[in-house]
Amino acid sequence: MSSLGQQIEQLFAKKEHLAEEIIINKQMLIDYDRKRNSNREALNQFKKNLKDEKKVWINLGDMFIRLPTKEAQQVIEKDQTTLTEKMDETRKIIKDMATELQQLEGKKEMQGFNLTGMSAKDLYSI
Repeated sequence: MSSLGQQIEQLFAKKEHLAEEIIINKQMLIDYDRKRNSNREALNQFKKNLKDEKKVWINLGDMFIRLPTKEAQQVIEKDQTTLTEKMDETRKIIKDMATELQQLEGKKEMQGFNLTGMSAKDLYSI
């Protein structure tokens, strides 16, 4: 096979690999969001129905554990923050991969794709 043919084959292989990685990361994002929503529902149950309970059962991975209500709530809140951090990291990875894929395809970068929201600190410093 000629050198040009090998280069084209490598380019297509790299594009396909990047596209598969983007799809995998998007699926991870969906899974993280499902878990975050179930945690949110659990936290709402703590506020509404489990105020007077001393201990509650929670599912951690593949086992059920009975914990004091406050500790269980703290565990779920900590899981929420971890999931949010993972989701932000995964979104950044997807953006980077999408930009690299566009560059491999010879398209110019989309304008406004790299924008980020203003934090409260930025907003009040204006």
